[in-house]
Amino acid sequence: MTTLYKYMPLRPSFFDDPLPRLTPPSELNDPFDSKPTQKGIEKKLKFFFDEQDDPTPAPNNIRSAYEAGLKTGLDQFGIISLTEDPYNLLMWSHYANEHKGLVISISCNSSTFDFHDKFTKTCGTSKITPMKVTYSNRRPGYEMPDDTIYEYFEHNFHSHFAMTKGNDWIYEKEYRYLLRLMEADAAIVDVKSTKWASNQNSDLRVTHLYGDTYKIEASCDEKREYLPWVIAFAQGQRMISNIKLFKRLKPNSITGIYFGSRVSEEEITEARKRVDENSLFGHSISFYKSIESQDRFEIDFEMLC
Repeated sequence: MTTLYKYMPLRPSFFDDPLPRLTPPSELNDPFDSKPTQKGIEKKLKFFFDEQDDPTPAPNNIRSAYEAGLKTGLDQFGIISLTEDPYNLLMWSHYANEHKGLVISISCNSSTFDFHDKFTKTCGTSKITPMKVTYSNRRPGYEMPDDTIYEYFEHNFHSHFAMTKGNDWIYEKEYRYLLRLMEADAAIVDVKSTKWASNQNSDLRVTHLYGDTYKIEASCDEKREYLPWVIAFAQGQRMISNIKLFKRLKPNSITGIYFGSRVSEEEITEARKRVDENSLFGHSISFYKSIESQDRFEIDFEMLC
């Protein structure tokens, strides 16, 4: 079992429900991230349509549809980003709200999350254990491993683009879960009408968070596959917007919580109280506070009693 770390802002709601976000590629902060290149697409098209024994050329509409699928195939997936390094000052500044946030340590394997979509474990693109990101100064396309091109599916093709980033990001030492958005356990959305929120049937649990923002989840495990369809329908009817999907960590997956050096004692006390009273967290969580070195541009952690 591998321990990895996630940098986060300090969100009190996380201590009520440990939900890391499933971030679609289109919403990642790097515009190159998880975006298939035209050169890579052309190689795949050439293998699939031009290098087969069948001399009959494929109709243009089939070729165009396959090309569109190569471009958009990753849109149905969400990424959960983790790292092997909880000490990185840049990441504390960028992803943990300038040291006012936290880092959580997670025991990572195929049991870190509860998977309910039957297709997830058989889908070759899904990564139900975290995969290490590869860094390069060249975008995938000109140089592609053989198994990303010479396969009759697109699993390795999509995985390669999702797990390759530019060298400028190498400091992140990133690992990723790559999960279908259908696997979401909850959605946080802005609701146009409180009437819509109150009129949902017993299959859903709708919780008001603040303002126009609500959390939507299935009322029980047996109803979880119902959630994506409700979200899609409500979005189509323009009843909800600003949709963010989340995957719930299983109890005992979180092993430690590391508070930034700028987190107040009052915030730490409140967070620990919520965790201690919440069955969604395990019983072996250790708490730490970041300490700034007086001699070097470094941090260390002290365990909190």
